[in-house]
Amino acid sequence: MISAELVKQLREMTGAGMLECKKALEEAQGDMEKAKEILRIRGLAKAEKKAGRETKEGIIQTYVSEDRKVGVILELNCETDFVAKNENFVELALTLAKHIAHIPENANRSGTFEDISQQTLYSDPSQKVEDMVKASIAKIGENIKLSRWVRFDAEGYVHAYVHGIGRVGVLMEYKTDSLSDDVLRVAQDVVLQIAAMKPEYVSVESIPEEVLEREKRILAEQTRQEGKPENMIERIVEGKLKKFYQEKVLLDQPFIREEKKTVRQYISESGLNFEVVRFVRFEVGSA
Repeated sequence: MISAELVKQLREMTGAGMLECKKALEEAQGDMEKAKEILRIRGLAKAEKKAGRETKEGIIQTYVSEDRKVGVILELNCETDFVAKNENFVELALTLAKHIAHIPENANRSGTFEDISQQTLYSDPSQKVEDMVKASIAKIGENIKLSRWVRFDAEGYVHAYVHGIGRVGVLMEYKTDSLSDDVLRVAQDVVLQIAAMKPEYVSVESIPEEVLEREKRILAEQTRQEGKPENMIERIVEGKLKKFYQEKVLLDQPFIREEKKTVRQYISESGLNFEVVRFVRFEVGSA
């Protein structure tokens, strides 16, 4: 006879349903370890079935090392908004972010689940990342997909921000003389700017030449179609490019807290030696 207490213990250890735990214990004749193995096998089999289901919901998760030298941002997807708020799902996202941050071969890389699936899990060398995710799929009951991740290893420092319930996140690398509350306040203001205003480049100089040339061609053709004289097109295009910079370039954007200033002016007026090196902005479903 399998006691209710034993069933409860197995449920707490595995997260499986009461009936599944009872059946596993009966099959294992009360052997807890064997019952766990039975549940894992069954769970993984269910996970394989769930793996084909579409994942449209999810969260953005970040992790920054204590010394602020390593930062990770990732998008973990699931099937429903309900699971996206689930404590176990959020914890899985954080475990994956920490794993990416702790494995040397992931340094300054970006990728998807396939790039880390066969790595030995940093927090449990007895299993691979793939095993942990499959076990989570079985426990949570939905398909889960790590769609993308980026890791920064900084010469300076990294700063991360996740907005609200995790739909938008930012990871930024910056250089400064030393860390202070004032520096961290500026870093936070800048990542809030990135989250809200969706810039694509740090500075005009960082825009790839082919992107800039394409934009100039488009603006020139638009100007011609407006009937402007050919000798004025170049000057008109230069004016229109300023608007493009204000939309796409972080340092040229109006600062969200004080729109009469640009982000560049805000940083300059802080009096700090603060330089944005690079950033990535993730939004759920926008990859």
